[in-house]
Amino acid sequence: MSEKQESTKKHVKKLAGQTLIYGLGNILNRAITFLLLPLYTNILSQENFGSYTLIYTFLGLMNVLYLYGTDAAFMRFFIPESDDAKRKTIFSTLYSGVLFSTLGISALLLLITPSIAGFFDDSGNQNTYLYLATLILTLDGLSFIPVLTFRALQKPMRYSAIIFAEVLINLGLNILFVAVLNYGLEGALWANVISSLTKLILSSFALWGRFEFKIKSTLWREMMSFGLPTMPAVFFAMVTGLADRFILKGFFNKETVALYGAGYKIGIVMALVVTAFRFAWQPFFLSISKQDNAKQTYAKVLTLFVSVAGFVFLIVSHIIAPFITQPIFGKTLIPPSYEPGMIVIPIVMLGFLIQGIYVNLVVGMYIQKKTHLSALFTGAGMLVNLTANYLFFAVFHAPFYMAAWSFVMAQGAQTLFLYIKSKQFYPVPYEIGKLTLLAVSLAGLYLFPGLVSWGQIGFWIPVIAYFPILVLIGIITLSQVKEIVYKMKRKTA
Repeated sequence: MSEKQESTKKHVKKLAGQTLIYGLGNILNRAITFLLLPLYTNILSQENFGSYTLIYTFLGLMNVLYLYGTDAAFMRFFIPESDDAKRKTIFSTLYSGVLFSTLGISALLLLITPSIAGFFDDSGNQNTYLYLATLILTLDGLSFIPVLTFRALQKPMRYSAIIFAEVLINLGLNILFVAVLNYGLEGALWANVISSLTKLILSSFALWGRFEFKIKSTLWREMMSFGLPTMPAVFFAMVTGLADRFILKGFFNKETVALYGAGYKIGIVMALVVTAFRFAWQPFFLSISKQDNAKQTYAKVLTLFVSVAGFVFLIVSHIIAPFITQPIFGKTLIPPSYEPGMIVIPIVMLGFLIQGIYVNLVVGMYIQKKTHLSALFTGAGMLVNLTANYLFFAVFHAPFYMAAWSFVMAQGAQTLFLYIKSKQFYPVPYEIGKLTLLAVSLAGLYLFPGLVSWGQIGFWIPVIAYFPILVLIGIITLSQVKEIVYKMKRKTA
């Protein structure tokens, strides 16, 4: 092997290792809401859990405003720069702007809290809850760029150590404040405040030797001209994934939001699968983009991804969801009062599965450098989501779980839009016939327990038979699986 090949192999291996570490940290960060679900649903009242869901939906949307594309601008300008003095100028300019904007937005939120807090809670503590939420946003806003600095400096262990510390402290303090001391929703928020403060303290080491309060106006304008255009796509995607809680609050009540929120959080299992795939997928598809058979590989990966995601869908839908509110040794993970909300689990998982297909299809957008189109796709999804929710609840007075179908429709619309548009500038021979047959097979296996009266075994049969059926009808083959796994190992080994 030549020196150049050896160097390339070393860099790709380093990239793969970092991707795994960053991925684990981000997946765990997303998984904490899933891990805390049994605690909240068993201890908080349904009304309080509804308030919790609304407040954290608000936090998710506001985070986009607090960042306003500065994360993308930081990575774009800081990483390629090799001169330490210029890096310091970039860091100082960006973080000075973030410091100013974060404190400004937080001050505004504190001023308007008495006017808007009643939407989230009406227990008499609503102002306190929103003040704490604003404090969380402030701490997270001030820590995001410092945490991102460790990623930009290719220090994945330090980056992930901060994220892991935040998650573990949040989890531990939730158990202490909510389960042991019975502080309720306020305890959950204080746990988040302290964990976010810990993250800010640990990440503040990135400021040493890099930060002085100054803004170079020409550099700031240049960074904002790059970062701000990325904000709409992120915001549209967040609205699609979160706005339904506010809509349900408007048309129903907080108890309904609690039911929907509990089922939705269990459906996040599929979102974790998609997140794990996304972290490995982008470096992989970029690394083989110049190969002659790259497009054929992309097509096979999509088929394989949907096959694996379909298996996860069946496991959660048939094995976990039906029994999650049932007592085991006298205890339940989720109280039986939340059982009506479990209906949204397979629907939400289907939405995230389609989102995973979208992640697969972004190949052409990245390779042809047309990422500016992403706002069109996510914007279309947002419009479909909001329109469907309005029609379902304002016109047809549909039940609450139709919000989940609005999410599915939104993901389907933006994915279809991306597929049609991508064919114009980067056609990939996706295995549409096999994917259609896979969708029909998955639907049949999902419906199977309702068509037979075989008790629990009726739920297990589709899961056990799933992969043998896919191989039998030719959707996937053992050789295809081995080929994809071999190529991904070769590119990340």
